[in-house]
Amino acid sequence: MTSRETPNVLDPEVSASIDKMFANVEEVVGLDHLSGVLSGSDSHGGDSTVRAYIGLEPSGKAHLGWVILAETIRNMLSEGVNVLILLADWHAWVNDKFGRDMEKISIAGQYMSEVFRVLLNFPEEGDGPGQLRFVSASEIMDSGAYWERVLRCSKGMSLNRARRTFSIMGRSEDSSDDDLSAFFYPAMQAADIFELKIDIAFGGMDQRKAHMYMREVADRNNWTKATCIHTPMISGLKGHGAGRMDSFDHKMSKSDPNNAIFVHDTAKQIEKKFRKAFLEVGNPESPVFEIAKHIVMPHNHKLVVEPKPEFGNPSTWNDIDSFIEAVASDEIHPFDAKMAVARGLTEVLSPVVKHFEENSGLLDAVNDITGSQ
Repeated sequence: MTSRETPNVLDPEVSASIDKMFANVEEVVGLDHLSGVLSGSDSHGGDSTVRAYIGLEPSGKAHLGWVILAETIRNMLSEGVNVLILLADWHAWVNDKFGRDMEKISIAGQYMSEVFRVLLNFPEEGDGPGQLRFVSASEIMDSGAYWERVLRCSKGMSLNRARRTFSIMGRSEDSSDDDLSAFFYPAMQAADIFELKIDIAFGGMDQRKAHMYMREVADRNNWTKATCIHTPMISGLKGHGAGRMDSFDHKMSKSDPNNAIFVHDTAKQIEKKFRKAFLEVGNPESPVFEIAKHIVMPHNHKLVVEPKPEFGNPSTWNDIDSFIEAVASDEIHPFDAKMAVARGLTEVLSPVVKHFEENSGLLDAVNDITGSQ
């Protein structure tokens, strides 16, 4: 965890639990709410159960970013948090996914649920501590109370303030002046968190603006303000220009299959994509190194480099910084480094690949509606 607001006094057991929950996150905002609940205060739901949530649009095939999210979910489940994955179907509709075809969005939502079940090794599901839940936005929207909440989340917020959150939809700030529904998106996302009585709202760093909007709304209305956690973003395989862009235009996206690794890519597909992947020697933010740091090393705890015999001997690396330094010093050839990460990633994804080879129905359906293979 690289950034976190820590209360002055924290019980060692509470601190240890928080460290385990958030072991792989990049930022924590508003830790005081969660630490209070873990120290004995009521949760947002009025009991002792901590409830976490992530909202995801059902919009296509799963890429490596979902692996990082799954690791965060696994860590929270192990600490007794009830984790809810909101299948944000109406949010996807607002964001013009699948031509606003709700039947296709529903299929993508079923696929999304299956992917997370596999990534998490089919955890126990339910409303209790340490259990996983899937809820569609359609279910919580079917109530006047929800829409009252959306209006309250909209009150006092300017159009310019709403525009500043458009990057959460993958849109630029000037992209939606002819689409009024887009301006309701941040209010809907905030309303979800309050309506579901969430204690921990989480997502990638690209969701930070939405969470800050939610916290502003909470301050205006004197509502419970959830702790927010943000996981690292994985760059697309083609990399990005100098400096990180606030809009996260460089992030891995399913819209460009050649720029992304999907969770059910085969070993052959992964190797082919890594051969073309960008690796800037000495830059730890190169996509190959990001994948090694955030996915392969946390799962496998090592990277095994296996050059052809005429080019050197095999070596095993247990520390990502040493691995990156070895590439920079020519101890490891960049191509061999890429292949080492590709093999490690293949091992990480093998349970998902195996599951969808044996249970291909939902993946076939998503391939059909996305026109991909």
